[in-house]
Amino acid sequence: MDLTAPTPATAPSAPELSLSRPVHRLDPRSPDLHYDAAVMRKAGPVVPVQLPGGVRVWAVTHDATARRVLRDTSAFVKDARHWGALQRGEIPAEWPLMGLAAPGRSMVTTDGVDHWRLRGPLATVFTEARVRGLRTSIGFITKKCLADLADAATVADGIADFRKHVAWPLPMTVISLLLGLPESEHNALRGHYEVLFDDTRDATAASAAIEEIITRHLDAKRRHPGGDLTSALLQLPDDEQLTTEELVATVQVLIAAGHDTTVHLLVNGVLALTRHREQLDLLLQGEVSWDRAVEEILRWEPPTVNFLARFATQDTALGEAVIRRGELVMISYAAMGRDPDRYGPTADDFDITRPGGHTSFGHGPHACIGAPLARLEGRIALKELFSRWPGLAPAGPAPRSPSVLMNSRTSLPLRLRPLHAPRGTGAAQ
Repeated sequence: MDLTAPTPATAPSAPELSLSRPVHRLDPRSPDLHYDAAVMRKAGPVVPVQLPGGVRVWAVTHDATARRVLRDTSAFVKDARHWGALQRGEIPAEWPLMGLAAPGRSMVTTDGVDHWRLRGPLATVFTEARVRGLRTSIGFITKKCLADLADAATVADGIADFRKHVAWPLPMTVISLLLGLPESEHNALRGHYEVLFDDTRDATAASAAIEEIITRHLDAKRRHPGGDLTSALLQLPDDEQLTTEELVATVQVLIAAGHDTTVHLLVNGVLALTRHREQLDLLLQGEVSWDRAVEEILRWEPPTVNFLARFATQDTALGEAVIRRGELVMISYAAMGRDPDRYGPTADDFDITRPGGHTSFGHGPHACIGAPLARLEGRIALKELFSRWPGLAPAGPAPRSPSVLMNSRTSLPLRLRPLHAPRGTGAAQ
């Protein structure tokens, strides 16, 4: 035997995935959220990443794995008391994402019996029938917003900000109508929620201000109830009554879920359709339904990019990762929405004829309760907009809001340019 023959080299094993070695660092000012999502997804179905402020988290990037996590409310819970780093004092109180990672007690932050005790009464009054009953009002509000958009364009060379005049006021007016919130509170709520979802700003004061507005609203509805959702919550049977603290949290969740995500659905929908004119033509010619368009927008550009938070209650193996007890888990809806394991080799393509659904509104017990309302508003508003101005086009950049969690734009200037404008008419009609 030739003892001088070289011994075959053994291929080095891949390093174990660990929160101490993040595969990517998320930046709220990243120019391309889908690049970030693709980097994470390519690294694996569950990978360690770093959030702003140096906080480490497991990001779930594949759709099937995320659905498993979202269903398993035993191994992955919403209660921040299970977050080891927080309990050890390693997370600064001023961390910008604290209000979203570890908010107060509500149906969003509880599981099991506690979750259903808080969500059940809302499900009783926030019914599909109540949402369907808003169709006429949504249509009226949409027409009013589009008229405001046209008026703004007449004084600005045919250009107006779609986010300012339509995408923001429409869902805020609708959710306020549903809850019985007075119009006088709209602007204040808008400002506070924009701070809340800005990863670069301390949201402590904004959260307190939102709580104050809602508390004032609850007091007013106790004195003068009406036919709105807030009054219905206050008039539940004694054995279903929520405490004032729980009511405040419930209404706060409803405003965020019923307003903010719809803003992003509308803005991102306009951008997607104006960048894919062949898809828009299918809609305008009646070959594809607006329902399908809304679903593809939600898949391709989900309003929520990444969602915090779940906490591991035990060591759990997922893919090649082992999530340790007490570690933080984030669901990456942007990565899941273009997961080729679910959507095939065309996952990156925007295609309103694509069959199948998506997970952009969540999955399992915590699936978004306001999804039917967002879908209804999206269908009505986008159809009305493009029916009136089929040839509209972006008139400038649509800057991203500084966030690693929300797929948000600060503005969307549009030139209201009809495809075939009658002679003698202006651009804004």
